[in-house]
Amino acid sequence: MSRQIPLIVLSIGAITAAAGLSGCLRSATSDRQKGGLMPAKTIEQVLNERTNEWMAIPGVVGVAIGEFKGKPCIRIFTSARPQQLRAQIPPTIEGYLVIIEQTGPIRALEQKD
Repeated sequence: MSRQIPLIVLSIGAITAAAGLSGCLRSATSDRQKGGLMPAKTIEQVLNERTNEWMAIPGVVGVAIGEFKGKPCIRIFTSARPQQLRAQIPPTIEGYLVIIEQTGPIRALEQKD
């Protein structure tokens, strides 16, 4: 009888662990299907890697990190219509939403001494 108790406890522990692992796997799968997994790179890394490429596109006047519905996104500011740049700039990149925003030209303000 004394040997059966540890065996029962081990069995219950194994079943509990398996059920917990199963729940985690289902959660990870549903997150992956929703696009909810963490991107491999930080948004700062993605922006640093792509800024020169995007700034070389005619009409792009600036890039920045922004927020959309509580999540970080990449904002690309343009003097052209966003639809004109969609062929060159994807709607998402490396897991981050890309928003193209028409702002017109951007100029530095003159400094007064």
